[in-house]
Formats: sequence, C-alpha cells, structure tokens
Amino acid sequence: MANPISARKAWVKGSLPLAEYAASCNQAQLQSLSPQLRNLRQNGVDALVVPVHWRYIAPFSAEQLDQAECWASLKRLSAHLVSHGFKLQYQLFFSSDTQQGVEQRLPDWFWGSMLATLPKNQSADAIKYVNQYGRDNTQSPSLWAEAGLAEMFSHWMGCFAEHMAEFASHCDALLLGLGPNGEACIPWGERDGQPIYQSFSPTALAALAEDMQLQYGSQQAWLSLWELNGDTPWQEQLAETLSRCYKNKTSNTCFKEFNAWYASNWQAYLGKVLAIAEQQFVEPWAHSQLCLNIPMPELTASDHPWLGCLTGVNPQPWLDRPQLLDYHIAQLEYWHVQAAGRLLIVASGAESSHATRVNQALLTAMRKLKIPALVQNSQPQALASHPGWDQLYHSVLHGSAFEGWIFNDMSQLNEQAIVKGRLSQLNKFKYQIAETKQLGKKQFRVMGPLHLKVANQKQLLDEENWKQFEAQLRQLRSIGVTAISTDIWWGLVEGDKPGKFDWSYYDRVVSLLKRLGLQWVPILSFHQAGGNVNDDFMQAIPLWLWGRLLESNDQLNSVQDLQYVSETGDASMEYVSLWADEFVMPYYQRFMEAFKQHYINQAGLMDEINVSLGPAGELRYPSYNAHDWGNYPNRGTLQCYSRLAKQDWLRYLKEKYHSIAALNGSFGFTWDSFEQAEIPDADWLFSHKRYIHNSWAREFLTWYHKALVAHGRRIFENALSVFDDDSFGQVPIGIKIPGIHWVVSDPELPRAAEITAGLIAVHPTLSSNNQQEYLGLLKALLPEGKQARAAIHFTCLEMINKDYEGYSRAADLVDWMADAADECQVSLMGENALAGELYGEQGWKQMARALTRAPGYDGLTLLRMQNFFDDEPTPMRELRKLINRIS
Repeated sequence: MANPISARKAWVKGSLPLAEYAASCNQAQLQSLSPQLRNLRQNGVDALVVPVHWRYIAPFSAEQLDQAECWASLKRLSAHLVSHGFKLQYQLFFSSDTQQGVEQRLPDWFWGSMLATLPKNQSADAIKYVNQYGRDNTQSPSLWAEAGLAEMFSHWMGCFAEHMAEFASHCDALLLGLGPNGEACIPWGERDGQPIYQSFSPTALAALAEDMQLQYGSQQAWLSLWELNGDTPWQEQLAETLSRCYKNKTSNTCFKEFNAWYASNWQAYLGKVLAIAEQQFVEPWAHSQLCLNIPMPELTASDHPWLGCLTGVNPQPWLDRPQLLDYHIAQLEYWHVQAAGRLLIVASGAESSHATRVNQALLTAMRKLKIPALVQNSQPQALASHPGWDQLYHSVLHGSAFEGWIFNDMSQLNEQAIVKGRLSQLNKFKYQIAETKQLGKKQFRVMGPLHLKVANQKQLLDEENWKQFEAQLRQLRSIGVTAISTDIWWGLVEGDKPGKFDWSYYDRVVSLLKRLGLQWVPILSFHQAGGNVNDDFMQAIPLWLWGRLLESNDQLNSVQDLQYVSETGDASMEYVSLWADEFVMPYYQRFMEAFKQHYINQAGLMDEINVSLGPAGELRYPSYNAHDWGNYPNRGTLQCYSRLAKQDWLRYLKEKYHSIAALNGSFGFTWDSFEQAEIPDADWLFSHKRYIHNSWAREFLTWYHKALVAHGRRIFENALSVFDDDSFGQVPIGIKIPGIHWVVSDPELPRAAEITAGLIAVHPTLSSNNQQEYLGLLKALLPEGKQARAAIHFTCLEMINKDYEGYSRAADLVDWMADAADECQVSLMGENALAGELYGEQGWKQMARALTRAPGYDGLTLLRMQNFFDDEPTPMRELRKLINRIS
C-alpha cells in the first residue's frame, strides 16, 4: 500500500452575499450563514475565497481605504469564517466582478483620480481599454494607463495588508483580481466571429508604434514589413489584418508579431503588479502565496484554437508543441521571479475538456516548473452538470500538477441537491492514495458501435450516420457518461497491405469526442469482429497476415500452425494463436507504434488504451465460440492441438523435468523419450474429474493455463514499452478478462469452462468455492511494480447466480475478481456481458451492487451504444439513475 498523499486543497469562492457582507454585515446576517458554513466544512471544504471589492470598501474616495471603520465589516466576516474552522483566501479585485448577474464595478472616484494624473495632452481613453471598433471598456483599467496606476494599486494593497493583519495567519493565498471577474487577462471576446483586441486607444497605439520603430529602426520599415503602407491609416489596416487572419485561421508577420507584442505587454504588466504585491505583503503576510487566475477559454463553435490570443496569455498557438511549451515556461518563470517564489496559479475554466486540451502547453509548463496550481470552474452551473464535474475531478486526480480545486460559487454548493451529493464525496477525493484504485468517484463509459455503418441496411457509412452518432454521444455526455470505448480494428486500419494505415474513420470519431467533451478508450483490436454474441459487424484481421507470416518464416508449415486448433479439429481465424507470438508480435508492435505516432496529440483525450489479448479482445482461448461447440452452457473445447502447441508442450516438460527419467519418476510412466508425451485426450481429462484429481491431467492443464497467461503478459509488457513516454506514460493500459460463469457449480465438472478457456489454474482442491484462483491469475499476469499502469476489465456484472441455469455463479465471480484486484491494488472496471439484462431492473441492481460493495469496481463500461437508443427506454433511464446515484 502506497503512503497517503497530502490532502488536496478544496476551496470555495464566496458568492454574492459573501461579497456584500464584506462591505456591510451585522451579527444576525452572519449567523444566517452558519448552517451553510457547517455543511461546507463537514464535507471537506477547508478554505473560502473571500471577494474584496474596492467599491465596497471605499465607495466614495480613496481616503476611505485608510479609515479603520471601512474595514470593520470585512473583519467581522473574517472572524466568523475563522470561527467555523476555515482558512481565508482573499481575492482583491482591481477590476469589475460579475456574480449572479450583478456587476461589482470599480468605484466611480477611481476613474476621476486616474484622469487627474493624466498629462494634459492625453484624452480620457488613455486609462481605458479601447477596441478596434472604438468602444471603451470599464471592466478594468488599461495596462497602458501607466500614470498613477501602480501607485493606486500599491496603496490599495498596503491598506489591506495593514488593516487585515490580524487575519494574515489564516490566509494562505492572496488572489489578485487584475482582469474581468478576477481573471489575469485582458478583457477578451468575439464579435460576430471577429476578435476583439483592446489595444486601440491612442496610448496603446502610440506604445505599439514606439516599440516597433525601436525594433525596426523606423516607422517606414516597420509598416512595410507588416504590409500596412496602403492609402488608409495604418491603424485601420491593422484592425482589418487582425480580423482577417483570425477569421481565416491564417497568420502573417503582422498577425504574429502583433500578438506577441500584445502578450508581452500583458506579461510585463502582471510582473509589475506581482512585484508590487510582493513588496506590500511582507510580514505577517510573507507566507501567503500571490495568485494569478489564468483563464483557459473554451473553443468557439468554429473550433478556433486562437481564442487564447485575445486574453494575452497564449499569443502564438500556431507554434509547435515544444516551442509553445518553451514560451509558457519562460512566461511563468518571469512571473515566479517577480513574485519572489510566491506564485500560485489558478486555472479557470477547467470544467471544459476543450479548454484543458487547448492549454496543454501551459499546464505542462506549470508541472515542469513545479509551480503550485489549482483548478476552478468559470461557470458556476458547471458543478451541476456531469461533464463539468467530471472534468474538474479528473483534472486534479489524474496525473496533473494541480493541488486541488476552487469551486465557484458558494451558493451553488448549498442550493442544488446533485451538487450537495457530489460535495459529500470531496473528502474521499482529497485524501485519495497515490497509485491505487480510485476511492469513490466511479467512471461510466459506453462502448461505441462495432462500426457506424451497421446502423443502416445498405451497410454503407453516410453523413446521416455521423449526425445520429453525434446526437447520441451528446445525450450520453449530458447524463454523465465520461468516455466512449471504440474498437480500432486492425483489419480495417491496416487491411490493404502491410505498413499502410488508414485512420480516417477513427479521426472523425476522435474529432466528435473532443468536441463533445468525452474521453476516449481505444481498443487496439488484434482480433476479428463477428462471430461472438451480439456482433453485428464482420471484420477479419488483415488477410495478408497469414501469407506474410508463412512466407517469412520457414519453420511454419501451414496456416494451421498460426491458428488455435481445438480438440474437435476446428481451426479458428479470429486471433493468431499464442503459440505463434514470436512471429506475429512484431506486427502487433508496429501497429501500436503507428497508433501512438498518429494520435500522439490526442493522448490527453485517452482515459485508457485497451489491448486485445484474444477472441473478442479477451484473455482466453476460443473455447466456447460459435464455430466450435457454441451451444451454451458447456465445458468448452481445449484449443491446444496445433503443431506449435504440441511443440511447446514438449518444451515445457523438458525445461521442467530435464530428463525422461525424472518425468517417469514423477508420474509412473515408462516412456523412452519426451516425444511420447502426447497431448492428453480431452474426454479422458474431463471424465471422472481427472482434471482435478489426476496429477498428469493437472500438469497438462497447468501448462495450458500458463501459456495463456504468459501470452497476456507479453502483450501487456509490449504495450507498456510502446506507450512509455511523456505523452502516454500516464495513460493506463487496459486488458479484459471474461466472466466465464457457467458450469462453475456443476457437481460433475466444476469450473471446467474457465479451465478450457485457460483462465484459472487447476489444483487438487478445486471446487465451486473461491480459493483465490483469480488472485493467482492477476499476480502472474501483471509484472511487479506495473500494477498502477494496468486497468483490468471483467465482464458479467449484470448477472445473478443461477445454479438452476447452466450452474452459473456469475455474481460470485464478480466478487472474487473484486477481492483479487483489491489485494493486488489494481484498477478494476466492470462490464455487462449481454444486452438482455439492460432491459430490466435486476441487471442494474447487480451492477450497482458491484460498484458499491467494498471492495468493488471503479467503474462500468456498458455495451453497446445502440442498446440505449432503441425503442425501449429502460436502459437509458436506468443508466441515468445509476450515474446520479453513484457518480
């Protein structure tokens, strides 16, 4: 068991009433807050972000900041919050703040005081942001309003530090609200799809001209390179160029250099304010971190990744990943130095999966520099939505640099029932143990269709299928489904010829998932589609493979050397036999490498990468498939009668016993050579329970089981080696183990179906009771120290025990696997085996039981999407109920 990690931070941003109480409150009003405060404290919230607005503290004049009575209400509020056990994180607003539709603006005297400091030759626009359309902005003072601004900010901070000093020991962070709603950005937005740049005041344009002339030596040289030397004024040409490039997603010298200049001015401005704060907040505030709230704008409907240009934070999104990362590292290092090592970042807008992906370079830079960071939702209503809550949760708990959350805002956490339920899980999240199974938060996934084209009778893929698929994905996301798993059919991608990969179908699937905020679980499917229960799509593994392997390896005699051959003589083409791994493994690895290179920029989208280990992608032999003894229930057929299997059996005996005399002595044989050790007759093995009681039968079935486990381990280790880099190193590798639940309690053939499938090892006391067979399987399957990268999937979660029907003990198997995974400390996901139980209540009760038992399952994958969109509403209704109850 890993050591517990430090508790993650869980802060709540104060709502509008809290902001108003900071300005004016009495004891009765404070007491009315107490029930809410107790509820928040009991559910793991350890700090409140207290909004402090300039307008509320000093509404009439700057002199009020020096008067003790103007801080009295904030002190009363602070004392009350401290009495409930909260830390206090003050957010000092140097800008406007809109909460619940009410705007807390800067005080009117502020603008008058700023105007009084202006030189006589400058207009009032010098202190405000002005966009290219001529409209000014009063949300925050312009960064180009140099005169008097630093002095006013310094005075504001100094007065706060002096009058609130008695609460400094309770304050870990001071949030500097420098832009709209406290975010550290220039006021940004779009107008009819066009960018709004706030740099068209006379002061800002003069600063641009001065900087560019200094860079190029003359205005003529600058305007010529920027192609702003036409008949109209350069300012108008600049506005037109910026709009055209932004709209068309193109860039030229003018666009690139202007955005770099725009951002560098903002970066320098933040540095100055941080330096002022560092000078003002000395003892007793010296321990408090200085926080910037960095916005992560969501993509627009046009999927425009350059929206970050407008904030001043992300000026060059056309750069490649290393270049953009270097930029953000330099940016954060500069701010950190200006803050004297006290910098704290809040990433706002983290409820959007789009936003976090677009800003991956910024997040990576924070992680590399080890700058402490928290995430915050920008929209309060995100806490009530499944997608928003999931994203906030995942952004902190899954391999990121974030130390905790700020939930925006306090009123949402007390008013909505679903948010209250989620808040109650917070303590589990805060104290989650590193590199172990999840504690509380369950994942809900749905398996996508085998292929979209099966949705129509013509079996052709058209736009209508894609539209329907998008609508279905949108509905699943809205009810709380977090990810979609899709088979990446080897035969579909590399079916034409070796080394030629066609990812186009999956590229479009991925694009949809990204846009809708869904995670992806790709299944690298080295098996055939079709031939299993509920399959409605046929896709063979690459047909060229069989011939290529025969041509390239002289030791192969026929195709059957590459196939599983059963006791009946049936040969399976679903999956290449494990006894041909040495020949086919390079092709598996090449496919994994090709997938990795093609989707390296989508690694953050992947909750997991699942790898196929056998028929239907499962770790098993094709012992009960339709082409060979397919009638349910039966013991299944042994699959080890190929030439290569027989060779491996003899090799196993020789390596274990070394001499024929040792083998004869162990089993009472009188053989002259190992070659006389034929593979036993299957009927002999399973008659009179010889597979349990006969030592030779057990020896044979031990080899049979170990061969399968070694195959699974080889592929798992191969996948680990391929997906072991900065991009994919945190993505779990998933493997599926089937719940072979029939004939478990058969008095004549206990556990026989699991044995023919290769899942469990035989032993002399084998019975219908759990003797930790699945614990043994997991320990043999997973390399030591790699459990944290593994995600085990187990099927049949929806089934109950039915001794009266095929001697099924499905519910027992589900529990046995949960106990085994818990002891191994490996993540365990569940799956329903068949669609039938989705249409009644019993199956959903069973799945809920598996998710809530202790130890239990970390999440659920439902198969398949089409079962939730037919005429019967039960599956969708029950899934929604389950997610709302458990997630």
